[in-house]
Amino acid sequence: MKKIYNKFLIISSLAIFLGGSYIYFMKDLTREGIVPTAYGSSLTSSNGTETPLLTSTNDKINSDTAFLSTLVSLKAIKIDTTIFESDSFKKLQNNSVKIEPVLPGRINPFAPIETIQAQTVAIIPKVVTNQPSQIMAQTVSFNGTINTVAGVTDTYFEYGPTLALGITTTSVKQSLVGTFIKNIIGLNSKTNYFYKACAKINGQALCGEVISFTTN
Repeated sequence: MKKIYNKFLIISSLAIFLGGSYIYFMKDLTREGIVPTAYGSSLTSSNGTETPLLTSTNDKINSDTAFLSTLVSLKAIKIDTTIFESDSFKKLQNNSVKIEPVLPGRINPFAPIETIQAQTVAIIPKVVTNQPSQIMAQTVSFNGTINTVAGVTDTYFEYGPTLALGITTTSVKQSLVGTFIKNIIGLNSKTNYFYKACAKINGQALCGEVISFTTN
């Protein structure tokens, strides 16, 4: 009888211990097992309660303080503008080439080729005077562009110290993309010059606009 009583006591103690441990750990798991889900500016847990993103007033104060500190630090930024006063910067030249619009080919590029009759798109010849490059004290490079190669028999430049120009260069070879360049020597230093690009197309002389530049 005494042995049965001891076994019962031991089993009861184990049951109470295990039950208490189960309840204790289940509370921790329930408390730690909440999965936050963001809705707007708050967090909604699995039990349906909402928790603000900023968990306390101190967090908001710290966030605002960090933002203001960043703004204050911007006042310490200094921009070094001495580069704009250097000789290298002042000698920079704009050598960009203006891209002129061209007429389209097929009116409807998505239409089947076999259903389109042959169409001839007329290209109006146009000569463009581009900005000069490599301007030195006595030398310069003239740049010109023409939008066609058909019927072109000659390309050249006209230049001079006045708008009347007066000097015509020798013939310049045209590239496959319509550009032509001529290196000029024997200019006067620190002198203002004018020039334009020209071409003979089908016996007619066409020229671009006049551009001015100053030698170094």
